[in-house]
Amino acid sequence: MVRWLTWLRWLLVLPAAWVAWYASVLTGSGLHSLAEALCPPDQVISGMCVAPWFGYVDRAIFCTGAGLAAAFIIFSCAIVAPSQRRVVTLVTLGAGSVVALVLAVATHALPEFIAAVVSGLLTTWWLRGRTWLPP
Repeated sequence: MVRWLTWLRWLLVLPAAWVAWYASVLTGSGLHSLAEALCPPDQVISGMCVAPWFGYVDRAIFCTGAGLAAAFIIFSCAIVAPSQRRVVTLVTLGAGSVVALVLAVATHALPEFIAAVVSGLLTTWWLRGRTWLPP
């Protein structure tokens, strides 16, 4: 029975990463909707906010979403893994950094890439200091 639960937890690592990513997308979408709601009505053209500040807020929301995605994914994978949490954390950081780099090159999103990598590094550093993530 215990062996079965171990296999199940290993199988749930990737779905946990997907759920974590989706949670960050929903959070970013909610922040974006909030920012659009704060746009003055006279600054909305064809349903799009053209206020001078909106571009900066929009970029900050995208960077926040990228950082949240990195943190949520690394944390969820480390929590769900039944053992070798330190290795799982480092592998998740490495794979996530590669994915973020590919997306940054494809979409010219350097600030989002930096936010994701810095957030991933900080989350990994934080997790390494926890007692449940053995050296």
